[in-house]
Amino acid sequence: MRNSILLISSIILVLTVTGCNKDPFENSIYSKQPEIGLYQDYLANNSDLPSEGTDPVLNTGVEKDIIRKSKLLFKDSNGNGKLEPYEDWRLSPQERAADLVARMTNDMKAGLFNWLGESGNTAMTKDDKGTEDTSDDRLYYGLEGLNADGTIERTVMTAFGPSNSVPFSMIKNGARYINDQLELSPLDEVKFNNNLQGLAERTEFGIPVIISSDPLHSGFNGDDMWPSRLSKWPFYLGLGAADDLKTTKAFGQTVADEMRMSGHHMLLGPQADIATEPRWGRIQHLLHANGDAAAKHMSVLIKAMQGGSTLDPEAMATTVKHIPGSGSVVEGMDSHTAAGQWSVFPGNNLDEHLKPFQAAIDAGATSVMACYSIIDVEEYKDVIDGKPVDEGAAFSTKIMTDLLRDEMGFDGSVVSDWGIAKSSAWGHMDIQEKPEIFAEMFNAGTYQYGGTDYTENWREAFELGLISQEKIDEGARKSLELQFKLGLFENPYVDLDEAEKFWDPEGDELRSRYAAGEAAMKKAMVLTENKDVAENLAMLPVLGTSDEYISSVDRNGNGVVDVYFDSVYPEADSGQSRTKAFSTETQYLNINFVDSPEKADLYIARMFSRGATYFGTQGGTPLSFDGPVMVWDHDKQAYTDKAVKVNSHFSEGFAEFGAWKFNDWSQVGGESGFIGQGFHTYLGGLESKAVVDKALAAKEAYPGMKVIIGMTASRPGIVTDFHDKVDAMIIDFAATDKAFLDIIFWQNGNKPQGRLPVEFPRDDASVEAQLEDVPGDTANPVYEIGYGLNYASMGGYGG
Repeated sequence: MRNSILLISSIILVLTVTGCNKDPFENSIYSKQPEIGLYQDYLANNSDLPSEGTDPVLNTGVEKDIIRKSKLLFKDSNGNGKLEPYEDWRLSPQERAADLVARMTNDMKAGLFNWLGESGNTAMTKDDKGTEDTSDDRLYYGLEGLNADGTIERTVMTAFGPSNSVPFSMIKNGARYINDQLELSPLDEVKFNNNLQGLAERTEFGIPVIISSDPLHSGFNGDDMWPSRLSKWPFYLGLGAADDLKTTKAFGQTVADEMRMSGHHMLLGPQADIATEPRWGRIQHLLHANGDAAAKHMSVLIKAMQGGSTLDPEAMATTVKHIPGSGSVVEGMDSHTAAGQWSVFPGNNLDEHLKPFQAAIDAGATSVMACYSIIDVEEYKDVIDGKPVDEGAAFSTKIMTDLLRDEMGFDGSVVSDWGIAKSSAWGHMDIQEKPEIFAEMFNAGTYQYGGTDYTENWREAFELGLISQEKIDEGARKSLELQFKLGLFENPYVDLDEAEKFWDPEGDELRSRYAAGEAAMKKAMVLTENKDVAENLAMLPVLGTSDEYISSVDRNGNGVVDVYFDSVYPEADSGQSRTKAFSTETQYLNINFVDSPEKADLYIARMFSRGATYFGTQGGTPLSFDGPVMVWDHDKQAYTDKAVKVNSHFSEGFAEFGAWKFNDWSQVGGESGFIGQGFHTYLGGLESKAVVDKALAAKEAYPGMKVIIGMTASRPGIVTDFHDKVDAMIIDFAATDKAFLDIIFWQNGNKPQGRLPVEFPRDDASVEAQLEDVPGDTANPVYEIGYGLNYASMGGYGG
C-alpha cells in the first residue's frame, strides 16, 4: 500500500511539473534536450567492435527504446512503452529516485547497498585459448562467463595471483556500484565499460552502473607513460606544498575529465584527513597538516571535480574520506589492523580535523566515506545502557547521523570503507559478516558497504526486521540519486571517436594534460638546503652558462659541468638505457652527463623518504630509515615486544609469509613493494638511505665534488644524519626525473616555489612524543611547516 501511495504521488507530481506550459528544464539537471544513448545504437555506430564482449549482452535482458513526448525524447528504461516519472529527465534526481524506489522490491534494493571492490579490471581478461602459447592472445572485451541469471563468473586478482572465480551479479543481485583501478589501455577500458552499461540497460529497470576508482593520478613511474595514459601529478600533499589554487583546480578538472572519458563516474576521494600524524602511511594523499589550509584546497578540489557546487552531469562525483578524520590514527598505525584501530585526539583537536570535511560538504560533495577507526572522543561515542560504546565510525549514530547529517548538513550518500564488516569491524568483531553488522552500520546512517557483494546478508537483515522499511527506502533513494545526477539513465556510454582523440598519445589534448601535471610537480618542489659554492653564488640552480659557476665546481677543468645522476627509477641513471630526462646533448646547456661518479663535478641523487605499510602489518613504521616496526598496545598505552604479525584481512595470501620480526622488516620485504596505491606504499627503507650514503662517500673520495640530494616524500623523512652534509637538497612530492632536473638546471626559468605542508621531525623520539591530532608539534624539527628556500634568495629563507 505504501509503495502504491508513493507511486501515485509521483505521477501527480509529474503531471503538475509538465503541465501548464511550464519550463521543462526548471527542475531538471539539464538545460536542453539530453542525448539519449541506447546500447544497440552504440553497437550500430561502431561496427568494428569486438563481438566477444557484445554477444553475451545481446542474449540477455530486453532491448530498450525511446519515448517521444511533445518533441522531447526519453529513454524507456523499463521497456513498457510508457513514460514513468523515473524516466522523465524533467524531474529532479530526488523525485526520480523516489519513484524508482517505490517500484522496487526489497530484494532489488539490497543490491544497491554493495559497492563491489576490485583489484583491477579482471572481467576484461586475456584469452589464451588454454595453451601455453600466448603469441595470439586477444583481449576479451567484457562480460566473460555471463550466465542466464545475470551472474558473471569472474576471476578476482590478489597481490599473490588469481583467486577462485566468484559470481559477480548485475541482474540477480542488482549490483550497481563497482570500483575498478584503470589498469588497461583507455580505449579497452571504455569498450568494456560500455558493454557493462549495455548489460545494465537491458535489465528490468535499466539502472546504470556507477564505476569508481581510487585516486590514481598522484604518483609516478618515471618519465614513461602509464598503460592507462592517465596524466601524472604530484601527491595531494604536493598540492598543499605548491599552495596554488589554480593548480589545484586544474588537477581536479583533469582528474574528472580523464575519469569520465574512461567510462568512470566517481572518485573514491579526495581525502579530507589532515596530516597531523606524520607516521600514517597515507599522508601523501592528504593536502596539508593545517586544517584551514586543507579546507581551502578541498573546497576548490570538490568544485573542480564536480563541475561546480552542484554536480554537473558531465563531471565526476566525489567520495570525501575518511569522516571524521583518519589523520590522527594512534601512533601512526594502519587502521585496517587491530593495533591501529583507534583514532586518538589527545590534543582535543577534532574540530581542526573536521574543517576540510565541512569545506567539502559546503562545496557540494556527493558522497562521504566513513573511516575504519574508533574515534576515541567521548562526545562522539554512542551510549548503550549508560556506557559509551567503542566502535568504528561507520557504526556510530553520533558520527554518521548526528554529526555528519544534522550538524554538518550533509545530505548525500554515505559508504563504509572497504572491509569493515569482515576483518576490521572494530567494536563488532563478534558479529562480523552477519546480518546484525549490516544493520548496525545502516541504522547509524552508513547506507552502502564497500568491497564485497553481501546482498544475501542485507536481505536477511531486512527479513529479520533489523532495518525498518523507512530506512531501507531512504538508503535506496540516496544510492540511486547519483545515477540521475550524473545523467547516466539518459546516456551512460562514452563516445569512442571522442575517446580516441582524447587519449591519443601524440595528440594535443593528452600532451596538454601531461604538461599541466609536470608543471604542478615543479611547483610542489621545496628547496631545503642550498650552500654557497662561491661568494654570493649558491649551489642551486646549476648554471652551465655561467663562467663563474663553472669555474667554482669544475673539478677537471674541462669547461663544462660534469654530472652523475642517480635516478630512483631502474635503468634511468646517467649512462643507462632509460635516461629520457637528459637524452639530448642540448637540453641542458654546458651540462655533460657522465656514467660514473669519479668523472663527475656534481653527484645528483634521488631517494625516497621511508614508506609506511598500508594493508599489511599490525605495526607502525617509524620515519627513520632503520627503526624497527613497533606494535602499540592501546590498553596498556605502551609498545609491545611482539613480532609483527600479518593482518588477517588477506589471511590466505599473506599466510605464506608468516610473521616478520622488527629488524627483518626494517631491512627487507614489504616496503620495497608497490609504487602507487597498493598493499604497501612507496619505497624507502635502508635501500633508500644507501643512496645518500653512496653519494656522500663519493664526495669524500673525490675532493671538490658537490652532492645534491632529491627526496621524494610520501611521508616526512628523518634527514638529521645528512641534511647538513650535502650541498643542496630538494624535497619533492612525486616528480618525474625530467621535472626534477628542470628545477635543478633552472630550465626555462623553472625554480622551486613550494613550502613544506608538513614538518620534518628531528628524530623518532620526538615523533613518539608528539600528539597525533596536532599539526607541527614535534620538538626542534629540522624543517618546520611552511619552510622553503628559493633561488631568488640564493640560500636565504623565504622570498
